[in-house]
Amino acid sequence: MKNIFLILAILFISTTQSQEIDRDDLLGEWEFILDIKDVIKNSDELNRFEKLAARTFSGVIQKALDDTEILIDFKKNNTAAIVITRDEKTESKVVFNWEIDDNGYLILDETDEQNEIQLGDTAYWVFDDDKLVPYDLKSTINEGIILIKVK
Repeated sequence: MKNIFLILAILFISTTQSQEIDRDDLLGEWEFILDIKDVIKNSDELNRFEKLAARTFSGVIQKALDDTEILIDFKKNNTAAIVITRDEKTESKVVFNWEIDDNGYLILDETDEQNEIQLGDTAYWVFDDDKLVPYDLKSTINEGIILIKVK
């Protein structure tokens, strides 16, 4: 019985530690991937009518997103530049502050000066294998959104 408890404890600790974000692993460019249908389906911010309306236009929205590259470049000085490129032309660049909290979670901090990009219900990010996935304040994963490292 002690061996089973010990094995479960080791598995729990290794899983918890693997989710912590290492600063060096984070630095560099990450591509923001969004599946609009999953985001709409799992949104707590939209009522039923709004979800129906959003699903109606989700194909058009997804096509526009597929033609748009969104990169987040995490820098050593704890800033992250979000660069949006459409048709090989940079349309906007927004800077956020970032930190890794005591739990090993990545926290992106919206700045008051910018209002082009809002993080919405995303409270923190956690590594899931080689991807970063967002969670809300209730520790619920925000389905349909991930970051994948490109450089």
